[in-house]
Amino acid sequence: MEHPFYHLAQLNIAHMRGASIDDPVMSGFVAQIAAMNAAAEQHPGFIWRLTTPAGEDTGAYPDPTILVNLSVWRDIEALRDFTYHGIHKGPVKDRAQWFHRPTQAHLALWWIPAGHIPSVQEAVERLDHLRHHGPTPAAFPFAQPAPAPDSPTSPESSPPINLDNRIFTTAANTSNGDVNAATRFHYRQQGARVWATYSGGNVRFGALTAVWTPTAQLDMRYHHTTQDATHRTGRCLSTPSPGPGPLTLQESWQWTNGDLSSGQSVLTETSQP
Repeated sequence: MEHPFYHLAQLNIAHMRGASIDDPVMSGFVAQIAAMNAAAEQHPGFIWRLTTPAGEDTGAYPDPTILVNLSVWRDIEALRDFTYHGIHKGPVKDRAQWFHRPTQAHLALWWIPAGHIPSVQEAVERLDHLRHHGPTPAAFPFAQPAPAPDSPTSPESSPPINLDNRIFTTAANTSNGDVNAATRFHYRQQGARVWATYSGGNVRFGALTAVWTPTAQLDMRYHHTTQDATHRTGRCLSTPSPGPGPLTLQESWQWTNGDLSSGQSVLTETSQP
């Protein structure tokens, strides 16, 4: 199912039987790479993929024989269709000719705000989370998919300010909240739609989506995973306070899982990445 506020990211790694991508044992796989990439990019559910020359070191793993495939798709159904049908079906079936059998999870899926491009580091952290904690909404396999997070429902309105590429930290929060001064929020914006990724402090990784309301507030939905692997979800109404000095966001939020408690927080814009 297509989700207007979320896309699906995937990381798939494979341990080559050859010492490098140019090893003769890998030739059968290499011969199909261009056609597979072209098929992916032509699929109606394709959004983005990491483009590097075959075998180039992405910095993801110290072992150069580990190949990394990172991409973004419209939804789980689109990725499943590409993976198990069409031109990609053959290489999946013949995988053992070129790659060692995995001894642990090698594929991780996770939901990202539409428009966000995941970094290799982010992807590796998600796969690591799946390996250590099993399937959760933070990272999951095809066999146990997590539903897309909740989305804001307020009607979109003309944005009063532009939050694109602005960074915020937490200046204040009630004691039942998870974010603190060590948490960084990196905001993006396209028209009236706003999203952010955040991490630091007690938050391992998180994301939010929002739309501007007619009253110049942000109607948000957020989800994050804490350092102890607890997954939290919530909603928030955020009010910008433009004026002299750094921009602040006055926030009233409520958990939508766990104890369902509510709280207040203040975010302050910072120039520090």
